[in-house]
Amino acid sequence: MLNQKESSAIWRNFNNPQLKGICTSLILCNILLWTINQILQLVGSHDTRLTDTSVKTTSEELRRKQDPQGSIIPDDLTFVDNRWKLSNLCKPYKTFSNDSKFPLIRYTSNAGSVKIFTHSLGDGISSIISRAGAFEVKTINRVLYELQKDKNINLIDIGTNVGQHCIAAALIGRDVIAMDAAKSNIEHVCASANYLNLGSRITLIHNILSDSNGKRKFRYSASKSDYGSIHVDSDGIWEKMKKQYNTYFSLKTVEENSVTLDDLFLIPQIHKFKKVFIKIDVEGHEHRVLLGAKEFFKRLEVQGIVMEWAWHVKRQSSEIIKTLMAEWKFKPYKFFSTTESDLSSVHSDKWPQDVLWLPI
Repeated sequence: MLNQKESSAIWRNFNNPQLKGICTSLILCNILLWTINQILQLVGSHDTRLTDTSVKTTSEELRRKQDPQGSIIPDDLTFVDNRWKLSNLCKPYKTFSNDSKFPLIRYTSNAGSVKIFTHSLGDGISSIISRAGAFEVKTINRVLYELQKDKNINLIDIGTNVGQHCIAAALIGRDVIAMDAAKSNIEHVCASANYLNLGSRITLIHNILSDSNGKRKFRYSASKSDYGSIHVDSDGIWEKMKKQYNTYFSLKTVEENSVTLDDLFLIPQIHKFKKVFIKIDVEGHEHRVLLGAKEFFKRLEVQGIVMEWAWHVKRQSSEIIKTLMAEWKFKPYKFFSTTESDLSSVHSDKWPQDVLWLPI
C-alpha cells in the first residue's frame, strides 16, 4: 500500500502538463477504437449478403440419400405447415420405363442434344418438343448465354414444367433449384435428371411460389393431361385465361401449398447459390413471386431474370413488377440470342411475350 509521501509524488507527476497530454490522447484513442468497433458490428448486423454463416438452414434430413443401386436422384423438397421436408416424389427413372405418360423424347438446345421424359403427346409443350426438339428454344438458349458469362452463376427455374431450362443448365455444369406446383412435372424432371446422371446438380421443389405461405387455389386443364397453362387462380388471371382458352381449363380448383423465394434461405442447398440467374414462367403470378422475394434480392447477387410477360398486359400486376424491378435497379429488355434492346421507353402493354431484366 502506498504511503502519503508516495501518493503525493504520483499526484504531482499526474499534474505534469506533458503527462496529462499523453493520458488524454490514450483516452481519446480508446474511445475512437470503441466507436469504430461498434460501427463495424452495426454494419455487419445489417449486411444481409449470403455468407456461410449468415443463412439459417435446416438439417441434413433435407438431403435425399443415394438409392441402393448408387444412382443419384435429385433432392426433392416441399414446404408444408411452415417447414421444409422431403416431398418423396422423386423415383428412379426405371420406374417409368414402360409408362406411356413418360415418353423419352429427344430434346435439343445449345447445351446439347439429349433425351428427356416428357408428358404424353396430348400435352402441348411435350408435343412441340417431340416435333421441334424444344419448346421456346430461343429463351432456353438465352438463359444458357447468361449463365455462361460467369461459371459461378447458377439457375433458379420457377415454373419448370418438364425441365427444359434446368436440364440445359445442369448439362453445362450449373446447379439448379427448379420449382413447380404440379406434382407430375416434378416427377418428370426428376426422372430425366436421374436418367441423364444430373441428379446431384438439381434440387426440385413442389410448391406454388407466391408472396406468402399457406394454401393457394390452383387450376389444372380440364383434361388433366396438359400442363402448359395451369395456373394459380388469383388477381383476376382466371377471367383473362377464360377469354383466351374458353373450355380448356377445369372449372374447379385444387389447393396447393405455397412458399416464398425468401423461404429458400432455410434449405441447405441455397449455399451454392450466391450468384443466380432467374427464369420465371408462372402464368401471370410472377408479381406475387417477386413480392415474396424482398430478402432474396438483398442477399443474393441476381444477375438477371427472364420473365414471361404476356399475362401482365393491361393488368395491375404489370405496375407491381415494374415498381419492384426499379427498386431493385433492373431494366427491361427485348432479347435476342446474344444482344438486347432497351424497353424502358416502350409502354409495357407493347412489350414482347418474354422480357429480360438486367441489373443497371
